[in-house]
Amino acid sequence: MPKKLPSDSDKTPIEAVMESLTDAEKRSNWMILVGTPNWVRGVIHRLHSARITEVRDWSRLMPTRNVDEVISVMQRPRVEE
Repeated sequence: MPKKLPSDSDKTPIEAVMESLTDAEKRSNWMILVGTPNWVRGVIHRLHSARITEVRDWSRLMPTRNVDEVISVMQRPRVEE
């Protein structure tokens, strides 16, 4: 599960996500979805059906500055090969 994003009123959810990416202590792989709520939910469920991610691994849908647009983030520890 992605770490809790700061609730800074000065930052948009996307800015908070980008800041948390650069502050990550461990190397991680991230998936970020931005779009309408129905589209984002649909992609999350299709990724689950394809056994790529779990629904519970995604952050809650957070509004962006654009009308009817949300962002959701999934973080997974990076496996070094």
